Parts: sequence; C-alpha cells; structure tokens
Amino acid sequence: MPKLSVVLLGPAGSGKTHLTSAFGRWLENLGFSVGYVNLDPSVEYLPYEPFFDARSVVRTRDLLELEALGPNAAIVRAIDILAEKSALLYEALRSVERDYVLVDTPGQMEIVIFRSSGLKLVRTVRRASVPVGVFLLDSTLGRWGIEAAISILLSTVAQLRLDVPVVPVLSKSDAAKLSGGYASPSLHAEVDEILKNLGSGEVGLLSEMLFEVLSLAKKYLKSGRLIAVSSITGEGLEELYKVVHETFCACGDLT
Repeated sequence: MPKLSVVLLGPAGSGKTHLTSAFGRWLENLGFSVGYVNLDPSVEYLPYEPFFDARSVVRTRDLLELEALGPNAAIVRAIDILAEKSALLYEALRSVERDYVLVDTPGQMEIVIFRSSGLKLVRTVRRASVPVGVFLLDSTLGRWGIEAAISILLSTVAQLRLDVPVVPVLSKSDAAKLSGGYASPSLHAEVDEILKNLGSGEVGLLSEMLFEVLSLAKKYLKSGRLIAVSSITGEGLEELYKVVHETFCACGDLT
C-alpha cells in the first residue's frame, strides 16, 4: 500500500506547524502511526518530533553568519541546499513505516511554490508517497473579502504549480468564532460568496481584477466542501481527516 502524506501549505502565520502537531496527535489517538517531516530550516521550536528535520541538513541561522546573508536570502539559500540533498529526504520517506506522514513546510510559502528548489522537495515527497496538500486559509483575515479572494487564488496556484491535489481549509476557526467544523457547504459556494462580496463591496481596481480572475479560476477548483479547523480546540479535525481521505481515494485505488 502506498505511503500517504499530507503536505501543509499556506502563508506565514496561517498555522501550518500547529495544525501539523494537532492533526498528528488526533490521528495517533485514533490508533494510527504518524511520521512528521519538518522542511523549515528556520524554525526554532517544533511541537512535534520529526523523523526528518531540515535543520539536520542546514540551518538558516548558520547561513546568516557563514555566508553573510540577510534573513530572506538565507532561507532561500537554505532551501536550495536542502533541495540539493533531497536524496536524504527521499530515503527517510522510503524507509519510515507509518500510516500517515505529515509534512510541515516553510512559513515563506513562495519558496515552496515559486522556486525550483521548493518544487523539487515536493516532487521528492511525491516520489516516495501519495501526497495531498492542505492549504490553510487564515479565517481571521475575513471570510469573503479581498484577503479571502487572494487566499483562494493562491491555493489554486499551489495545486496547479505543485501538481498534487490541494484541499483549501480555513484555519484558526476558534479565533474567527466559526463553529461546527463546516464553514460552507462547498468550496464553490464559498467562492460565490466572495464574488458576491467583491461585486457589491468597495469598488477599485484590485476588487475588479480579483472578481475577474477568481471568476476564471473557479472552473479549476475541485468540487468539495470547505471546512474550518482549530489547532487549539481540535474542532474540525475529524472533518479534515474525512476530506483528506476522500482526496486520497480520488487519487487512485488505495484500498
């Protein structure tokens, strides 16, 4: 049976690391074995114990001094080094025996999606497992405004760019006071609400552009429900499991 991996994606501060930990604990409480992968060479603290840790290969803070780089250049350089040694990641993934592997990615999402080294790391995960991406939409930024439109577009770009199934998920449901696990009956319904808000809200070039682009991008969205999760309360983790499992099954016969 192919190894199943869940790749946590999203902008800085969207809650990837904490959801990796919370979802992993939830799966373990159900009796599943879970392996954790950290691909962020900049992180100082992790709430989980990874079997593969990017910091064992390269640390961003070391490059700041060794190569006299600024913080942004250092993380880019660190990911480049990690990609050059991606065979280590591949062997770790191939050798570990777990029901699920959770992959925590760097806070700087653009490094994973827009740079060849980030793409190489995702392809390495794909070579060694059957991956599904979970793209976190920070629900505290607003449900149906400009920020929500941009987040949906980024999740669509991530799916097309990484060439893996990507499930958009609203994070921090406790902070945004969303309840019940479900945030919307479907992703398409959520996008319709965003488009409605853009069409009737503040008029401007950005709103007009987002309306046009999101209307076009809508046809590339996979059908399915949009859920809200909280790493703090555990709300929505069962629904996350169901959505991820449904996506895995859609990728092929994993029975």
